[in-house]
Amino acid sequence: MEVKLCVAKEARRKSNIEVLEIKYGGIEMTLKEILEAGGGILFVVLTLVQVAPIKVNPWTVLGRSIGRVLNKEVMDKIEEGNAKNARYRIIRFNDEVKHDVKHTEEHFDQIIEDIDTYENYCSDHPHFPNGKAVHSISNIRKIYDKCSDEHSFL
Repeated sequence: MEVKLCVAKEARRKSNIEVLEIKYGGIEMTLKEILEAGGGILFVVLTLVQVAPIKVNPWTVLGRSIGRVLNKEVMDKIEEGNAKNARYRIIRFNDEVKHDVKHTEEHFDQIIEDIDTYENYCSDHPHFPNGKAVHSISNIRKIYDKCSDEHSFL
């Protein structure tokens, strides 16, 4: 079988997509008809894949991708705000430790998690000012090690 492409004589009056004819065997269709049918078929296939119990959900993936692109600036601001809040908690916790306020091991675990969040953000964003919490982080880790060795958590 052979595929033939034909351009109709009325090409001046119609768009290229309407006049390009594809002949395959005994079937003749314009490019516009093929795209319209293909779009419908693609929609049905994607919907069936979405409904079927398969872990790949094309509509969800497409929606998330578009959402990430549209909300990137907002997400970046939220991430920066989370890093600033973690830094604030780190510095405050260090001040409490310096003033001999006792803390439970769970409090230390939470602040260590904040330290990890803050340090990860700083390593991913080298422009972010990091000098404000370096000494606090060092002191908190030192006190944590001391409390852990002496079993002196609250």
